[in-house]
Amino acid sequence: MTKAIRITEKVTPGVLRERNTRLVLQTVLIGDGLSRADISRTTGLARAVVSEIVESLLARHLLVEEAGTPSGRGKPAKPLRVDTERQCLLMADLRPTEVVAGVVGLDGVIGTTGRADLPPNPSVDDVIRVLGDCLRRLAAEDGRAVLAAGIAVPAMLSPEQGIVESIQFRWHDVDLAGPLQADLGYDVVLVNDATAVAMSELSHQSQAGGSVIVLHIAGGIGSAIILDGRVHLGERQRAGEVGHIDVGVSDRRCECGRTGCLETVANLPAILAGAAVEDLDAISSPGQEPAGKRLRALADRVEYAGRSLGALICVQAAILDIPDVVIDGPVRRAGTRLLDAIEQELARRLPAVDVRRPRFSTMADHSKMYGAAAAAMLHELGVLWHRSPSRAEN
Repeated sequence: MTKAIRITEKVTPGVLRERNTRLVLQTVLIGDGLSRADISRTTGLARAVVSEIVESLLARHLLVEEAGTPSGRGKPAKPLRVDTERQCLLMADLRPTEVVAGVVGLDGVIGTTGRADLPPNPSVDDVIRVLGDCLRRLAAEDGRAVLAAGIAVPAMLSPEQGIVESIQFRWHDVDLAGPLQADLGYDVVLVNDATAVAMSELSHQSQAGGSVIVLHIAGGIGSAIILDGRVHLGERQRAGEVGHIDVGVSDRRCECGRTGCLETVANLPAILAGAAVEDLDAISSPGQEPAGKRLRALADRVEYAGRSLGALICVQAAILDIPDVVIDGPVRRAGTRLLDAIEQELARRLPAVDVRRPRFSTMADHSKMYGAAAAAMLHELGVLWHRSPSRAEN
């Protein structure tokens, strides 16, 4: 992630220019064909400053300036847009059994996507090989220069981008980004999977400044918090590690060694308990009684998981005063049954004015890798998409 500029720093010409460059580029990203004069009026920057920055962004192939349409006297205004022809970002969602990856333009539009299987119980070297091959193949097919790659990982990360721990991969103190960067030749940005979903939601806000609670539920349970338009990572980038806390909903032994962790009743393996993830489709509507004992038991587990997640969310929502809750992961297939159970638990524990129905993530299966791309964009250029892109899925 881009480092925040502290107010105690000396504002040097270089720091000021970097701020102004980000401001101009962000304004073009949000706007629709703004001219240099438009940017000057929008940002308050002098036209000479804007023109100097625009020229540097044109030279870096980050912007293109289109021919203007004559209208009355004077020179026609020339619209500026993000250059989508020269450079792209790569993105990947690293899962315990596979890699899902894709290409995204600097305007946020998704291009080619692909998948690659991982071997059983993959080592770090296995992941580096499969992930590297997948990203190289996508880049070669796309043909544009790669600015950076963002990778969503189910792991606790250090501020230096090392993997502190991944229970799903059984990794401790692993350097994944370094070897990949050396192999691929461009920056690789790692982001926790729940944080990636939050970045995806943040990039779809039409206006900056919203607050959202995100829960990503798959093999584990992770949470991320958007506060006033910024993802709150915490001092050690560990904010939102909620899967292994006890909220009073379980007495089961967890694979982490403790008892009562939320994951023992509300992660995907606990919900499925041997059922197929496709079975969630059959019980997703609470208005229909599941057919057969097996599906009824699955519906019961979904509802208990929803109530358990509600117990967690009510604490987060009450402390942070955030009513907007986003659910992501394969549990989306549990549909209305899951959302109803969460909402009912929130209504039981919170004042009615504080309850808002939770919703599923905006980008569905693409949320994690799209959020990883957004994190890479922010890391490299200091800007973020703030509009809904069109999607091209292959």
